[in-house]
Amino acid sequence: MKTTLLLAIIFCLAQAGTAAAQAVSTSALRLEDVLSEVKARNPQLLAANSLAKMAQNRVKQAYSLKDPVLELERMNTKYGDSFLNDAGDRTTGIRQEIENPYRLILKKRVARSEASVYAGLYQARVNEVLAKAKAAFYQYYIYGKYEKTYQETTDLLKEFSKIAEDKYAAGLGGQSDAIKAQVELSRTLNQLITVQQEKEAARALLNVLMDRDTEAWLPAAAEAGPGSSLSEFARFYAAALKNNPDILTAAARVEEAGSRVKLSKTEYLPDLELLYRRRRSTDPRMDKTYDFNFAISLPLGWTGNKGAGIQEAEAGKSLAEAEYRLARTNVSLEIKDALIKAKTSLRLLDLYSASVLPQAQEALKVAQTAYQSSAGGFLDLLDAERTLLGLKLDFYRYTADYQTRLSELEKLAGENVAGGK
Repeated sequence: MKTTLLLAIIFCLAQAGTAAAQAVSTSALRLEDVLSEVKARNPQLLAANSLAKMAQNRVKQAYSLKDPVLELERMNTKYGDSFLNDAGDRTTGIRQEIENPYRLILKKRVARSEASVYAGLYQARVNEVLAKAKAAFYQYYIYGKYEKTYQETTDLLKEFSKIAEDKYAAGLGGQSDAIKAQVELSRTLNQLITVQQEKEAARALLNVLMDRDTEAWLPAAAEAGPGSSLSEFARFYAAALKNNPDILTAAARVEEAGSRVKLSKTEYLPDLELLYRRRRSTDPRMDKTYDFNFAISLPLGWTGNKGAGIQEAEAGKSLAEAEYRLARTNVSLEIKDALIKAKTSLRLLDLYSASVLPQAQEALKVAQTAYQSSAGGFLDLLDAERTLLGLKLDFYRYTADYQTRLSELEKLAGENVAGGK
């Protein structure tokens, strides 16, 4: 009885697992799910986030005071006596070095700017990896579409081959038509195998970006959304100035460099030191007395090293300002390039959807009807089939290219860029 019950439980669990696997296999791979997993698991992003956290935790360390120093002094101990218990003068004191307060404020600013730099670098890495994930997703999508298209073409060529063989058997056509159909079928099957291999490579890249095993199974990619009109360059560039991590990081470096210039000049400012001591002595005049000492450092400018430090900091500021201008220029150029290519792909998608593909499909139907009725040649039929195949592949390529360019624009502008003008 127990054995029967155990077997029944195992069978139910196996059936449930099979049903769950079937449920997963029929669901499409959505881009948002891929990006969510990349954000949560990608090792590059986790490492960049850790660096940003390390930099943030350095802020408090930058402007903290030095630890106080406890002093124990024993003086006037006779030879042979214990310096711990028999000293004539026993002094206990505490000393605190205080760095110039203005310098501490500037160190805090430098640390905050540096933390902003690392936060910007993290966001830049996020955008870079997500853009790479989007490109890999659409490569996986396009090769899936190519695979389906070649499979449909294979079925169509098998139908053409049968028609050619039937016509040859009935004495209505030549054997060469059947041979041509078989040659075209073999060529298409070879292309199908190539596309399937490319699809496997794209799947492996997606798995790596999601920190999975390269051989992990993935469902077919979900359908890409329809194209929509795009805003103009000025809006993208304005968004990039506010959101682009490369520009924001470069701006943070300029701020950090400016604070370092000010910080280098504080080397001419004095530091402070406070000292408090309490004394126990065998001399009644010194017993139970205390000392308070205030000291100030004397920064000497004639040594020359302080001036060199200022010059170094000013050179660093000039470098940061030049890199900031370069970042703005590069982002502007990249936005222009991605926008032009996105609009080109969108225009071609509209053209293919509205006229080119329907016309090619109609031309294939006409050629097939003409060949079956002996009003047209087999080469005309093959030419119509090849034309439709090429146009379908182009359409899917333009779809993937459009979505990839949108991803680039989103990376550069730091926001969702698809939308109206």
